[in-house]
Amino acid sequence: MPTLSLVHWLLMGNFVVLCGAAFFIIALRRQQVRDTRDLEDKILRLEQGQEAVTRSAVGLGRRIKQVEVRTAKAEKAVPLAQQQDNRFEQASRLAGMGATAEDLIDSLGVARAEAELLVSMRRQSA
Repeated sequence: MPTLSLVHWLLMGNFVVLCGAAFFIIALRRQQVRDTRDLEDKILRLEQGQEAVTRSAVGLGRRIKQVEVRTAKAEKAVPLAQQQDNRFEQASRLAGMGATAEDLIDSLGVARAEAELLVSMRRQSA
């Protein structure tokens, strides 16, 4: 049986080291592919989450705008309601002083049925 020379031993050693390095590189490449897939999945989930947050924010913005419009309408309606109250207080006072339904309609613009009701109520209480 022939003995192996130093050159043969060095070649076999280099081959083993080279095979080990190749397996290590292959293992690293597989890990890199797995990590890349995991990161792509995380990015996709983050994008979906961001999209959901954006849709929610847009919906919330629309809802806030609707509330603002309703609030503005309500604020405009408050003075009108106060004017109505003042007008009916005046009508009640005038009816108490003896004004007729026609007087209330002409001077304050109260509806006929309301004016007649106020006058009849004042007559009954007097």
